[in-house]
Amino acid sequence: MKSLERTENRQAERSNLSTRRLLQATAELIAEVGYDRTTLAEIGKRAGYSHGMVSRRFGSKSALVEALITKLSKRFGHGQLTNTLAHSTGIDALLTVVEEIGKDAAHSTQSIRGFYALLFEGLKPIPELHGFVADLHADYITSLTVQVSRGHRTGRLRDDVDPAEITELAVNALRGLAYRWLLDEDRVDFSRGLTSIARQLTLLGAPEEH
Repeated sequence: MKSLERTENRQAERSNLSTRRLLQATAELIAEVGYDRTTLAEIGKRAGYSHGMVSRRFGSKSALVEALITKLSKRFGHGQLTNTLAHSTGIDALLTVVEEIGKDAAHSTQSIRGFYALLFEGLKPIPELHGFVADLHADYITSLTVQVSRGHRTGRLRDDVDPAEITELAVNALRGLAYRWLLDEDRVDFSRGLTSIARQLTLLGAPEEH
């Protein structure tokens, strides 16, 4: 029995390792040559595996990219939004999101740039990927809006501010900044842009101190 368990554990470890390598290879290739020119064969070659193994593991390139986006979204806050925000509500929830993005950009610059690049791949006419990324954005905004709306009850959002509107504004501003950063890193200061967004959100949504 123990021998069987050891064998199963080794198989699970090899499977996890191959998955990590395939996802890393996918991220590298898309960053280098774009989604359209990235093939399963090249992904397998970069990761050290066969084309057939990649196909058996993920089925298609879009499914592989979905798995990669899911992994990165968990790492950069989307998949663990509740844990990231903890008890932050109202304007504090939005400022926490901006702060966490800033930390990720400082500590994992290439990874977060790759994440944003993958999100923007959803603009292309790839039905499976387009719908997946659109749903990811929608779920993120919905979850964040719920947390922001609690600010009315806790006193951390002005009474005249609509939670859905200010959340949409914040996410749109962040995505726009990310797009410009990817497009023109030399002239777009991402950290400074985040600071500006945080300052404007505070002016728009923070309740007056008495």
